[in-house]
Amino acid sequence: MKTLLKIVKAVSVTVGVLFLAFVVYANWEEPSLADKLNLKPIQLVVFNLSKPLSATDSTSLASSLESTIGVTASTVNPKNQTVSVTYHADEVNEETLKEKVEKFPVMATKLEFSQMEGPKCPIPMGYIDFVLDAKKALCFR
Repeated sequence: MKTLLKIVKAVSVTVGVLFLAFVVYANWEEPSLADKLNLKPIQLVVFNLSKPLSATDSTSLASSLESTIGVTASTVNPKNQTVSVTYHADEVNEETLKEKVEKFPVMATKLEFSQMEGPKCPIPMGYIDFVLDAKKALCFR
């Protein structure tokens, strides 16, 4: 029975120390401005265009996208034939943005980042989100 109590006590102390270490880690660095102000997350979508746009079409497309409710920024790159848009997903969706781009005489195809070549993170995003959410919850700054 004494051995069991020693084991329970050792496990409790270990768990307590690990929890305190995580609280210290969560408060070690200052939170980002987005976390401090509790800003909504943004999404990024990049469209490849079927043909280059003229300078005037590029300018009018950029202003058309930026006037859309929910769009935070847009960039039209006529040389590389791409349009990048950052937006709030709860206010506007990708289909609406694609329709706005296709009002100009071009076809737009979404660039899929998941199909790009290169090294990939072996840790599932759910695990990373869990640790970041726990860190945010335990931050007292």
